[in-house]
Amino acid sequence: MTTNYMSGHKLKVGHMTYLNSEVFYRKLPIDSCELVPMPPRAMAAAVESGELAAGPLPIAEVFRLGDTVKSLGNLGVSSDGPALSVFLFSHKRIEKLSGKKIAVTSHTATSIQLLRVLFAELWDVSGHQFVDISDTHEAALWIGDLALERRALGQYPYQYDLGSAWKKLTRLPFVFAEWVIRNDAPAERAERFEQVLLEATRIGAKSADEISRDRVSRTMSESDVSKYVHNFTYFFGPEERAGQAEFRSRLDKLPVWRPPVMTDTEPMGKRAISTS
Repeated sequence: MTTNYMSGHKLKVGHMTYLNSEVFYRKLPIDSCELVPMPPRAMAAAVESGELAAGPLPIAEVFRLGDTVKSLGNLGVSSDGPALSVFLFSHKRIEKLSGKKIAVTSHTATSIQLLRVLFAELWDVSGHQFVDISDTHEAALWIGDLALERRALGQYPYQYDLGSAWKKLTRLPFVFAEWVIRNDAPAERAERFEQVLLEATRIGAKSADEISRDRVSRTMSESDVSKYVHNFTYFFGPEERAGQAEFRSRLDKLPVWRPPVMTDTEPMGKRAISTS
């Protein structure tokens, strides 16, 4: 495979411009890599094709890529309970969704797989059809800032936080994304970037007040942003790895399936918010 993940002497790295990933990038030295903004599914495809060397990829795509990638610093995005920005919005109660149309954002690679697990093992929903987000539907899976906007607007009478549902099912945290790097990336550059990323994340995680001031929006106050940023775990330990392994085990019980390429053109936004 021909790779193009170097820019001069710099690695090309995926930039997840979502709020829950702000801690990784805010203090990352500008000369440490070339950042390329991409939504979750596109970023995974770019790492797979060799367009990017590394990035915080949706965990379902990390599973799929297997030995193509390896963990980078045990970093990622995990919630131990509510994710606060990964919602199934519905016009009907969850137990009424069997056989119904479920619209899905094109950005998601992991949340839709989590929803499949929850439908099968927690909510007993079956016979449903996943459709484009622009199609008529009874429920819709939204992630990120678009999910937060819809939550604020109250367009759907029922809202289900997938992080909360996973916690109820397993009593474990859920890992939405993990930093990985291609196994064929030059070892010296990979090690150097890992150390820089770790240090940047340590400092970034202590900058929640700064992030909160900068990321106020019409749907989130400064305190809302602070609560949101503090809600996530960015450094993985045994509990996060146990949750990750549990998700893989449960996902493996389902028929192999990946969401189709959908036609919606949702904007990433200036800085969107997501847990992929």
